[in-house]
Amino acid sequence: MRCMRNCPTQAIRVRDGKARFAEELCVDCAACLQVCPEKAIEPIADPVGEISRFKYKVVVPGASLYSQFKPDTHPYIIHLALKELGFDAVVDVSLASVALAKTLIKHVGAYKGRLPLISSYCPSVVRLIQVKYPDLVEQIVPLNVPREITAMEIRRSVPEELGIAPEDIGIVYLVTCPAKIVSIKQPAEKAESYFDGAVSIADAYSVLLPKVREISEKFDESMVPKDWVFGAGWGRTGSILRQAKKEGWMAVSGINNVTQMLEDIEKGRLRYVEFIEAWAHPGGCIGGPFCIENPYVALHTCMLQRERFETELVVPDDLIEQRFKDGYYFLEKPILPRSPEFFDTDLETSIKRMKERERIHKKLRQIDCGCCGAPTCLAFAEDFVKGEVKFTDCIWLSGKSQNNNSQ
Repeated sequence: MRCMRNCPTQAIRVRDGKARFAEELCVDCAACLQVCPEKAIEPIADPVGEISRFKYKVVVPGASLYSQFKPDTHPYIIHLALKELGFDAVVDVSLASVALAKTLIKHVGAYKGRLPLISSYCPSVVRLIQVKYPDLVEQIVPLNVPREITAMEIRRSVPEELGIAPEDIGIVYLVTCPAKIVSIKQPAEKAESYFDGAVSIADAYSVLLPKVREISEKFDESMVPKDWVFGAGWGRTGSILRQAKKEGWMAVSGINNVTQMLEDIEKGRLRYVEFIEAWAHPGGCIGGPFCIENPYVALHTCMLQRERFETELVVPDDLIEQRFKDGYYFLEKPILPRSPEFFDTDLETSIKRMKERERIHKKLRQIDCGCCGAPTCLAFAEDFVKGEVKFTDCIWLSGKSQNNNSQ
């Protein structure tokens, strides 16, 4: 029952010896995947060769990919290795990350609503707020994310530059966690993603590593194009803060720490904080379940790569100003709360259900033992009201606990 106990939104129940998911409550944080000792939960990603059906293939590496290799591995070697796997172009997210960080500074400066604002970069955090803290949805920054901005610009520029039909271009993203796969396959803030597929970094790493080793033996830095750009560290906690350099901005990572932070925001304890950069995984994306390297080793690698390989990333301020006015970097649709099935009905019925839930909850031991297959007694009461369990499924009300004690 580790998956059930570790789910931050209580989306898991154990019925007949199997874990079952409530899709409307799942935020794709992968907490269940990471704690399951039997590895019974598997995320679904696209195979590396899925994009081969397109004439022109582009890969956008997640910023954490570079930190999975040795610190002295030049990032351009990884780009060359990706091309040897069959991709025609490799496009880094660094420039889009810098542009969005500058846009974020402008947005926070112009914002007049309730504080603190919360970053939209981590899809698990966004979904957590939608499901568990719906009153905070309006405080999520309505800006798009670097990966989607990067893919959008590829879609708009490549067909004209190369004379290729838009439908012949395939763009794949190398992801660190299931939440990003879902954000690409089933985006909530727009009709569809600009990506055609999502491949886990773990799957890509297994085929990349031999190529990287082979290229490293004959690589010379003179092979790096003069217009090549690279920014290290965008996949770790504090990357936005490092670019913004603003007081009153803070960062938090790890789903439990983020949950505590959101509860403090609800209680009005963070009134003097302007902005929070929040990540579901410890350390940021470098702590994602699809990463190979230990997150602390990856963090150290990020720091060394920044010193050795980072190039100057220039996004003109006048371009940011114009695009900010045009809404270029903003989400296509507003982020809305996600009502769970229990309350997704008319007001009168919802009130009746809540009262019945409270009545049942008072009859229970309220010790949250989990033996019924629900994470808490309140969750069990809710399941009872929905007709999913019987009263006697509670071990304390069924008489089984007394029988076990007597034995």
